[in-house]
Amino acid sequence: MVYSGKIYETDGAAPVAVHEADAVRPLAPIPHAPSLRIFRSDLQPETLGGEDAELPRFFYGNPMCLVGASQLITYPDLVDALGFQPMVAAILVADAYQIDVQDADDLILGVTMLNMLVAKDRERIESKTGAIGSSHDLGGAIGPVITTPDELEDHVDDASEGRRYSLSTVVRINGVERMRGNLSDLPFTFAQAISAASQTCTLKSGDIIALGPVATNEGIPILLDPGDEVQLAIENLGAISLKLTLLQ
Repeated sequence: MVYSGKIYETDGAAPVAVHEADAVRPLAPIPHAPSLRIFRSDLQPETLGGEDAELPRFFYGNPMCLVGASQLITYPDLVDALGFQPMVAAILVADAYQIDVQDADDLILGVTMLNMLVAKDRERIESKTGAIGSSHDLGGAIGPVITTPDELEDHVDDASEGRRYSLSTVVRINGVERMRGNLSDLPFTFAQAISAASQTCTLKSGDIIALGPVATNEGIPILLDPGDEVQLAIENLGAISLKLTLLQ
């Protein structure tokens, strides 16, 4: 967890050690999250935010498939079209059930980045059935650290429905910029997503709430090949990379 320029290592609650940022290589900041809920803005109903507004919708991902920064992930040999979803994620610090939007930001321990690999061929089939699953079960990178909300106070664009951050984003593939965006473009806030998720189930400390995509490109969807390296960078959160190993 980052605070005042230092990296704090904790056991989930109590501090264990304090490190200089350039002296460590962070592992996944949340190694055993209870759950991963993914809110994709491109899969939301058209009525979101309209007169007949619905709560933001999510699907579950697999938190055990996440790795830390600069890790290798084997290119899946049963996938014909491999893409990715650049996201921003909040880590919860307490349990909650049916929490109001105005109180939901208090549950956030910190914010980090999440870049999920997606089997686009399987995603097309799953989207038609309304059951997203194996297409998002290939792996992803989370981190490199958790940034506390007070470190981002100067970047809050609006707080009427929870904190809406104005932070620029960029995605590079093999060092070449391919996508840009800003967190302020997301259609809902962490608070709105947390409140929606808590209406039917008690949220747990350590849960991951992911919003995305946080960067887009105009035109043909970007697909990845074995050997490609994808880097997601978000202003004030740092950068995280994952590299696809060659097929064996």
